Amino acid sequence: MFEMLLREMTLIMAQVHDSLMRLNDGFELSLGDKDWHFIIMALLGMALFFVVHFVFKRLAKWSITAVSFIYVFTVMTVLGFAVEIGQRVSGTGEMDFGDVVAGLYGVLAFFAVYTVWRLVCLAAGALFRRLGRGNDKKR
Repeated sequence: MFEMLLREMTLIMAQVHDSLMRLNDGFELSLGDKDWHFIIMALLGMALFFVVHFVFKRLAKWSITAVSFIYVFTVMTVLGFAVEIGQRVSGTGEMDFGDVVAGLYGVLAFFAVYTVWRLVCLAAGALFRRLGRGNDKKR
C-alpha cells in the first residue's frame, strides 16, 4: 500500500511538472527547470512549515514523543531513499523501493515495541503508586 501511494504521488508530481513546463512555454517565460524548482520548493516548504508548526505545537502539548516519532520517521524515510540512491550510484547494490519500505516497517515495528514497553512501565508505576498510597492510609 505504501509503495502504491508513493508511486501515485510520483505520477502526480510528474503531471504537475509537465503542466508547469507547458505553462512556461505557453506564456514564453524564460524560467528554467532550476528556477521552477526554486519557486515551487520555496512555496511548498513554507506551506509545509506552517502546517507542521501548527500540528507540532498542538502535539507538543499532548506528547513530545509524538513529535519525536514524526521527526525520526521523516529522517528515516529520507535516509532510506538516500541509501538506495547511494547503492545505485556506487554500484554496491540494487536500488529497490521495497528495501525502503522494509526499513520503514522495521522502524514502525521497533517503535511499537518501545511504545508497548513504555505503556507497561507507566501502568506498573501508576499501580505501585496506588498500592503505596493504600498502605499509607492503613497506618
